[in-house]
Amino acid sequence: MKKVKSMLFATCLLGALACSQHAQADSGGASLSISNYNEFAGVFDVNALAQEGGKSIKEMRVAVWSEENGQDDLRWYSPAVYGNQANLHVDVSNHGNRAGSYITHAYVTYTDGSSEGKDLGKQKMSLSNPTVNVTEKTIQLSSKIKPAGNGQLAVAIWSEVGGQDDLKWYSLDANGNLTVPITNHKGDGNYHIHTYLNQDNQSIGVGGQVVQVTQPKLGSQIAKLSDTSYELTVTNVPGHISSVTIPVWSDSNGQDDIVWYQTEKVDVSTYKVRVPLKKHGFALGRYQAHIYGNNQATGKLEGLSTTGFDVTQIVNYENPVGTISNVNAAKGTFDVVISETDHSKRIKSVDVAIWSEANQANMVWYSSNKVSNGKVSITADIQKHGNKSGSYNSHAYVTFMDGSRAGYILPTQQMTQLNLNQAPAPKITAYINEANTYPVGQCTWGVKQLAPWIPNWLGNGGQWTANARAKGFRTGSTPKVGAVVSWDDGGYGHVAYVTHVESNNRIQVKEANYKNQQYIANFRGWFDPTAPYLGRVSYIYPD
Repeated sequence: MKKVKSMLFATCLLGALACSQHAQADSGGASLSISNYNEFAGVFDVNALAQEGGKSIKEMRVAVWSEENGQDDLRWYSPAVYGNQANLHVDVSNHGNRAGSYITHAYVTYTDGSSEGKDLGKQKMSLSNPTVNVTEKTIQLSSKIKPAGNGQLAVAIWSEVGGQDDLKWYSLDANGNLTVPITNHKGDGNYHIHTYLNQDNQSIGVGGQVVQVTQPKLGSQIAKLSDTSYELTVTNVPGHISSVTIPVWSDSNGQDDIVWYQTEKVDVSTYKVRVPLKKHGFALGRYQAHIYGNNQATGKLEGLSTTGFDVTQIVNYENPVGTISNVNAAKGTFDVVISETDHSKRIKSVDVAIWSEANQANMVWYSSNKVSNGKVSITADIQKHGNKSGSYNSHAYVTFMDGSRAGYILPTQQMTQLNLNQAPAPKITAYINEANTYPVGQCTWGVKQLAPWIPNWLGNGGQWTANARAKGFRTGSTPKVGAVVSWDDGGYGHVAYVTHVESNNRIQVKEANYKNQQYIANFRGWFDPTAPYLGRVSYIYPD
C-alpha cells in the first residue's frame, strides 16, 4: 500500500502541469472536477470534460481511499468515456461507509498517447441523524455513515407522554441499523430521538429529531378450544409492562369463582393463558375477563382492558382417569385410583366392583367418598376375595357432584394367592426377650408364649388392640397369620394367636383359657372370628 501512495505522489512531482489541484487542465487537457458532493449521504461525482479544441479523452482512471488507516480501502474505478467526457459516481459504501476524509486522484489518458493526473483533494463524510422509518409496530433507524475507529452510535428514545419516564438507550449494530418495538415505549404522538457518538470515553451529540408515532392498540382474542376450555390472547402489550394477569369469573356466580390467571409471554408484545371452566364450576352464561399489566417502572398493576366470552352449553366433558397402582404381591393388595382431569366433572364418590372368578362369585364392592386433590384411592385385598390367584377385574362407578353417574372399566390386574400360613418377622422387637408376666393359663399368657414380640401389661384381652396401638404396633380388621386377634365383648375380652387364614370369616388360632382350658392348643379348628357373640374383633400385627 505504501508503494502505491508513493507512486501517486511521485506522479504529482513529475511536473506541475501533470498533477495539479486546479479544476482546469493546461495544454489542452481535460477539466477534472468534483460535483454533487454530499457530506452526510457519503457520495460525490468525479468528472472529466475535454476542452473544446483540446485533446480527446481515451480513458479515465480514478483512485479513491479514506484517510484513515492508510490505503487499506483503496479502490480503482474506470468509468466509460462518452462524447469526450467521463463521469464517475462515488459512494463511500464501497469503502466501508466510515466517517472521515476521502482522497481522490484522477488520471486521464488521451488518444495521442499522453496522460495526466490530478489530486482532487479530500471530501469529508460526517455522521448525521439516522434515517427513521416508523411502521405499525416498530421504529427503524439506519445510519449509512458509520463511526470511524472504535466509535459506536447510540440513540436515546422517549415519548412526550409522561416526560422522559419511558426513555431508553439503544445502540446501532455494526451495519448501522436498529429496530425498536414501539411497545417498548408508551403513548402516541411525538417521539424524540437523540443520536450520540460514543468514542474514546466521550459522548458527542450528533443530532436530534422528532417523529410521529401511533402506538398499536392493545388487542384481545378469545378462542374456544373445547366445551370446557378457552384461550385468551392479549396482543400489542406496551413494553413497560413486564407481565400480564387476567382475573376471570362468571356472572352467574358473582365473583365467588374468580380466578387470577398469570399469562405466558409468547413474544415481545403477546401473552396467552388457558382458562379451564372447571375452575369456575362449569358455570354457564357470561364470563368476565379483566386484563392487568405489571408496570415495571412503578411495580404496580395497571388496568389495560376488559373482555369476556359466553358459554351457552357444555356437552362434552373429559372422563376421569382410572388406574391400577401400588400393586403389592407380598400383601395381595392393589389400589384402584380414579383421578379428575382439568376438564372432567368433580368427583363426589366412587364405588368399585372387583372380582376374579368367571361367575363373579368372589365379587366384593368397595366404596369411598374421600376425595383428595381430585383423586379417590381404594385398596383391594385379595383375601377379601377368597385369596384366589387370577386376573382381577375392576369396574368403577363414579358419582359426580352434579348428581350424574358414569361407569368405567379399568385394566385387569394379575394377582397370586398368598401363603397365609407364614408369619411375618416382627417389626418391633423390644419386648421379645422379656419374661412373660401374664397369669399362667390365661389367654394373655398363652399369646405372650406364642408371640414373644407382644409386650407385657397390655391389660385384659379386650383392651389389647388400643394399648398395642399406643405402643406403635399396627392394628386393623383383616386377619393375618402371625397376628394377634382380640375380641372386646364388653367384659374381660379374649385374645388368641392366628395360625391359619382362609378369609376374613374363616381362620384358625392357638389360644389358652378357651372354655376354662388353661393350656395352649387349637381348640376350635376353622371358625368365623366375626361372629357377633364373640364381640368386636380386631388384630395386632407384628410387621
